[in-house]
Amino acid sequence: MKKKDYTHEDFEKEFLKTPAMRRAYERGVAGLLIAHKIADLRERHHMTQAELARRLHTRQQVVSRLEQDKYRPSLTTLEKIARVFGKRLEINFV
Repeated sequence: MKKKDYTHEDFEKEFLKTPAMRRAYERGVAGLLIAHKIADLRERHHMTQAELARRLHTRQQVVSRLEQDKYRPSLTTLEKIARVFGKRLEINFV
């Protein structure tokens, strides 16, 4: 008998049963989205991590950690990143 595939919907039903678990999951997703957006912006501007770090007055390792969601940036850091790319930081509550 073949085992049923475990889908993302199954995961959400089981894991996200409690409000505390839903909040933890949403915080994790938000961090990953920020990390992805930083890496995407950098790559679209054909910039290395070292170059972005230089423009942010930090080290390449910090940029690497930001892009891997190993470090949560402050609003100040996000604003600096936005300025480097000629963007403005926008925050939405949904």
